[in-house]
Amino acid sequence: MNKAVRLPTELEKEEAKKWVEKHSCRACYFDRKCRYSLNIQIINLPNLQIIDFSYGHTGSTHDSSAWGGTKIATEHDQILVNGEWVWADSAYPHRRRM
Repeated sequence: MNKAVRLPTELEKEEAKKWVEKHSCRACYFDRKCRYSLNIQIINLPNLQIIDFSYGHTGSTHDSSAWGGTKIATEHDQILVNGEWVWADSAYPHRRRM
């Protein structure tokens, strides 16, 4: 992670803010705390390897709705076999494999 991920510089933050203001509808990207945000779902293994993800959801999108955009959510019977399951908190739907 230290090699691939880093926090943005102040300049990168300012450029990102300008891009968001120019390319988005302000109200749509507010989360429940009235901050601009996106809801990105990431499914990873314990070693942090990302195995599935869903993106493009506004911050106001409920986690369970954003979860529906992942391949594991839509094809769980083909992907999760032999008693395999995914950890999730109470915001997600109760399913046999979750």
